[in-house]
Amino acid sequence: MFDGDGAYGFGGRWNSRGTRILYTAGSLSLAALEMLVHLNDEEILPAYSYASAEFDEGLILSIEDFRHLPENWSDSPPPLQIQQIGDEWAREQASAVLKVPTSILPVEFNYLINVEHPEFAKVKLGKPHSFTFDERLYRKE
Repeated sequence: MFDGDGAYGFGGRWNSRGTRILYTAGSLSLAALEMLVHLNDEEILPAYSYASAEFDEGLILSIEDFRHLPENWSDSPPPLQIQQIGDEWAREQASAVLKVPTSILPVEFNYLINVEHPEFAKVKLGKPHSFTFDERLYRKE
C-alpha cells in the first residue's frame, strides 16, 4: 500500500509517471482537501482511508532549500518543470522526505516520501483507518 504505485503510474504535481514516491499531507484536513480537489467520481470516496506518517526532521529537505519555484508552480495541470524537481530529488536520493508547498493552501505543506531512499525504513507509517467524507463537501443539492 505504501509503495508509491499511484504516483508511479499516474504522476502528480511533483513527479512524472515512472517516479515512485508517496504523497502525504501535513494534516488530515489538508489530505481531505487534496482528495476533494482531485475528485472525478464521488462514488470512489468510500474506498479512501488514511494513515499516519512520522519521520524525524533530519530526514526532511525543504523545497526552499532545494531551488526557487517558478511563478506558475501551482498551475493545473502542473508545469513540467515542477514535476522535474520531484523526479530529480527522487533520482538523486537527496533526502527521504521532501517538504513542498501545497497549491490548495500555499501556506501549508505536503511531504513527499521517497520509498526507494535508503532511509525510507526510518519513516514510520501507521495502519490504515477508514475515512468518511461528509457528503456536504461534494454533493450539490
